[in-house]
Amino acid sequence: METIIEAVQLGKCYRLYAHPIHRVREFLGWGRNLHREFWALRDVYLNIGRGSSFGIIGPNGAGKSTLLKLLSGISQPTVGSLRVHGSVASILELGTGFHPEFSGRNNIYLNCALQGRTREEATALVPGIAAFSELEEFIDQPVRTYSTGMYLRLAFAVATAVNPDVLIVDEALAVGDERFRNKCLDRMNDFHRQGKTILFVSHDLATVRHFCTHVALMDQGSLVAVGRPDEVLDRYLEMCHRDKVPAQPGPGESPRWGSGEIHVERIEIKNAGGRPQAVFDTNETVIIDALFRVVSPVRGVVFGYQFFRSDGTYVNGTNHFWHPRRMALDFGRPGMEGCVRCEIPRLPLLRGHYYLTLCCYNRFDGFPQPVDHWERAASFTISGRMTDQHGIFYMDSDWSVQGLDPASEGRLS
Repeated sequence: METIIEAVQLGKCYRLYAHPIHRVREFLGWGRNLHREFWALRDVYLNIGRGSSFGIIGPNGAGKSTLLKLLSGISQPTVGSLRVHGSVASILELGTGFHPEFSGRNNIYLNCALQGRTREEATALVPGIAAFSELEEFIDQPVRTYSTGMYLRLAFAVATAVNPDVLIVDEALAVGDERFRNKCLDRMNDFHRQGKTILFVSHDLATVRHFCTHVALMDQGSLVAVGRPDEVLDRYLEMCHRDKVPAQPGPGESPRWGSGEIHVERIEIKNAGGRPQAVFDTNETVIIDALFRVVSPVRGVVFGYQFFRSDGTYVNGTNHFWHPRRMALDFGRPGMEGCVRCEIPRLPLLRGHYYLTLCCYNRFDGFPQPVDHWERAASFTISGRMTDQHGIFYMDSDWSVQGLDPASEGRLS
């Protein structure tokens, strides 16, 4: 594959000053070393092929935006070399490349001129840009009057209309509504089919997995991994969560209600060895402990959980009243503390982020009444090794073919 972007030992260093006056003093020679160095990027090697959809992921402050600024020519590297073989259009911070006092139309002319287009070529592009951005009514208004979403729509429409060889998008799609976001992704897919190169930074891992052919993982200004999306995304999830205890919401962060005879202090998610864990593989054993305290006597208590994907999709639920023994618990002594354990031998969920809701209800009088209902009580991640599986859960199955002639070509092999 032909190389379109090549970076060798790329680095970007910023000088940080404790006070603005120190910058002036150092510039005038009235003091030396009044700054400290901060390397936002260090020793980055990249080789991106023409026609790639290249995703860049990593935690906040990893250096992703700094790298894109170097690739788009907005900043210059402190060390190293960078070669981009083709024209580049970028959508970085909202408002970049736009003059707030100019109208949308004049900003189109400005950006087209920066891309080397003539005024006649820019004029021909205006109707299509206005239509795609859905700003026909506002195209002659100053962009300072635009909302954030309108800024995004115009910026994306302009960047893609000039037909660059490389399109750079930095988290811009996180601002727009779902309909326009899908519209942008459709246009990016069209770019990819035309053999254009796309660099895409996003915290939406599902979109990165679906859209990108290659992914780079960054952390603390360095490249940690480059490769296939599934492999790199799994490594990122493990890096973020493997050594962490599952998240517990703070006071007031999650809706919670009930009569209050039982108060669940916390939810602990553990592995088969009984150790707290936040990231699991598909079909791994998961233990969920609800540590509770009895506030006042209550009979017929049932504990249960509802499982949701991070986008709010309901997955399934379970409680110990549905157990073959149809257990319900009675608590008579205030101040008693205990733990209700739910063990799932083979949790069949596929890769993704999930959360669970605690449902502690009283069934003594027949109709369930909430005792302690806790939305989003805990969360966990399935990293998964089943890279060829898609959906929410893994469906175990066994296949056979009946009625075939053993000598036929259709037999199983």
